[in-house]
Amino acid sequence: MRLQESTLEKLLADIGRTSPRISGSTAALVAAQLGAAMAKMGLLVSENHGFDNEEAVEQLDSIVTDIKAATERDRAASTALIDAYRRSSDESNLQRARAQATREPLAAGNLLIELLALLEKNSARVDPSVASDFHGGVEMIGASFKAVMMSVETNLKDDLTTDLRNRTSSDWANLLARYETAREALRRSANAHGLTP
Repeated sequence: MRLQESTLEKLLADIGRTSPRISGSTAALVAAQLGAAMAKMGLLVSENHGFDNEEAVEQLDSIVTDIKAATERDRAASTALIDAYRRSSDESNLQRARAQATREPLAAGNLLIELLALLEKNSARVDPSVASDFHGGVEMIGASFKAVMMSVETNLKDDLTTDLRNRTSSDWANLLARYETAREALRRSANAHGLTP
């Protein structure tokens, strides 16, 4: 069953267990989708107050579609890694599973940064009446990005991942720099609405 077809109750049960069926990075990507929905609400309601956000909403929907697909790929990769650990797979199988379970959240991290950049670009077109919804969604997306990057960091701590760590270090540094740039601009926008993120 795809995560999009799951009930909230089932999602929570599959995450909060000693043998999780959904990894932390996948859970974070689901949370990012909730944050995106909150930000979308802010943009849509703002249209009723004279702001033209149609193009921004279309772009947001496109990125969220990509995040949904990335969430499913992350789930498959993290499940394969968990299964490899449970089966005590040989080291080459474990390394392959770990590499894929690192690549997928890195790719998803790029999408979350793209989403934050879009929201930053359109943050001035949010009506004050829904600024807390919009910026609350932004905060959820930001926290989701950090959680996704923590899972990448955990996968790269193993001594046997030196090659993978070296190959992903520039992606990692670039993502973090883009995150900080977008977050700082979005904090200023929230402050302009009288909010403290």
